[in-house]
Parts: sequence; structure tokens; C-alpha cells
Amino acid sequence: MPDTRTDVRVERSRTQLAEALRTLLRTRDARDISVSALCAQAGVSRPTFYQHFASVDEVAVAGIQERFVRLGAQLSAADATACDGPEASRRLLVGFLEELDSERATWQRTIGSGTAFSASRDAVETWLADRMAGRHPGAEPAVLRYAAAGFLGVVRAWLLQADGPDRPSAAGLAASLAEITARVLQP
Repeated sequence: MPDTRTDVRVERSRTQLAEALRTLLRTRDARDISVSALCAQAGVSRPTFYQHFASVDEVAVAGIQERFVRLGAQLSAADATACDGPEASRRLLVGFLEELDSERATWQRTIGSGTAFSASRDAVETWLADRMAGRHPGAEPAVLRYAAAGFLGVVRAWLLQADGPDRPSAAGLAASLAEITARVLQP
């Protein structure tokens, strides 16, 4: 079977669906978003939806993965000389947290506690565990998964925290998370 992901039409449909979900999440709870509503918002048919995704949750996962890729590319383009290593990871994390914070209500509905999108949380945890494995190649998979789940738990709690003097900035949270993660993953 040929790889259809390089087809411009396929990427356009997938992007339309991910953006439509992002738009709907600004005003609706995840449990209230049906395939029909998503298709109507995206301007695609149900058969088109099912050619690309099995569920609305899969659309959320694809949207999150696309954001990680986009953020990584933006950071790499901004500073091609430092596109790897701890500083690049820190900048990627701060960029991700700033994006989360700028659309807090949407992200609360996507990866916050009690959302309908369990696969989205799993995808973020897997992505984080994979990044951590690259930085800590000797770490056991269970330790990596533990660190990633805890990391995401802290981010979810931060998303739900009310604005105020006790709520850290994205950069402050990134620094705390990097320190805690390093302690957990130390040999």
C-alpha cells in the first residue's frame, strides 16, 4: 500500500480536522464533540474523517504531535547552531508551556484531568518519555514512563491552577520540571 501521508490532500484533510478540533475545544467540552460536529467544522465528510482517523481522540493526538513538531522546527529555525542539547530542550519546553498557557482553556479540555481524551495524555507521555530516553539512554523504560507521567501531571496541575502570585511562569515551571526530571533520571 502506498504511503498516502505525503499526499497534499491527505495532509490538508488531517490539518483541517486537527484545526477544527482545536476550534471546537475553545468552546466545548471534549465529551460534547462528535465526529459529525468535527466534520462540519472542518468542512470534510464523515468518510474523509474515517479515512484518516478512527476517533476524535486520534485527531487530538495528531494535533498535539503536530504542535510538538512545529515547535521543534520553530526553535531549530530560530537558532540553527543550538538545535540539540539541554538548552534546545529547555527552549522547546518553555515554548510548549507558553503555548499551553496562551490557550489554557483549550488545553485543559485536551490533556487536563478528567478529559475524554485519554489517548492524548498517553501520546504526550509517550512523546516525553521518548525525549527523555534520548537524553538518558541508560534509564529503564519504567523510570522514563514514571518521569513522563509525573511531568505531565505537574503540567496538568499548572494548567488548572488559578492565576496569581503562586502560579509560576512557563519559564519558571520549565526550570522546576527540568530539575525534578534530572533528579528522577539520575543513575
